[in-house]
Amino acid sequence: MKFHTFYINNLPEQLIEDHKKVCEHIGIDVVYHIQDAIDDYDTLYTAHGKFMTSVMQSETDDVVCFLDIDCLPHNKKNLEWAYEWAKSNNSFVGNAQNIFHQKMINHLYAAASCLFVSKTGWNILGKPCFSYFCQGDTQIDTAQILSLRADQIGLPYRLMYPIGYDEKDPGSIINCWELGTYGHYGHGTLYPATWHYFRISQFKEQIPDLWTTRVNNVLEDQKIISNYSCLPYEL
Repeated sequence: MKFHTFYINNLPEQLIEDHKKVCEHIGIDVVYHIQDAIDDYDTLYTAHGKFMTSVMQSETDDVVCFLDIDCLPHNKKNLEWAYEWAKSNNSFVGNAQNIFHQKMINHLYAAASCLFVSKTGWNILGKPCFSYFCQGDTQIDTAQILSLRADQIGLPYRLMYPIGYDEKDPGSIINCWELGTYGHYGHGTLYPATWHYFRISQFKEQIPDLWTTRVNNVLEDQKIISNYSCLPYEL
């Protein structure tokens, strides 16, 4: 189980070092791929998907694993489960996400933040490019094409649904992001195997305190307790 992590070289070195420390502590191998800074937004946004596609083409492992630079692993057992499920079912597993401010709000997909893709499954899907693109007035996010293609042909896949999140978004009417019909999520979303900060652009000014707290939680083997539940009701 080897992960590939993509990042732009204008991010703080502390962010990279924190990510490496956490991955080493959890016990997973990560290959880091550095991209020079890009000024054009569309070029920058498509670079991540193009990178993922190139890795799929060149990687020889049965399952190709991706992990975002702002996504911290915290449960190796669940990572191993996702890997084995993708391998056994010739499919893919990823963190559940959507584009909550667009008309495809109810379509949840396996996101690039933590994603396991079977080489055989990718072939079955027609070897699609992972890059984001726009289809009319609809945005298809990075790696979302996998879930769309799988839905079209009936290929089963698995989503790892969020448990909780840490910060509300004052820019949203409901102070958080709607995850389709499932519930809510936001900055610092806790998934079964990872914790995803989201909005990595905020790291360019300074390292958020929340990030440092969660890094230390993992390094000190502390269970992550989110500030808010992703579900609209109490368990």
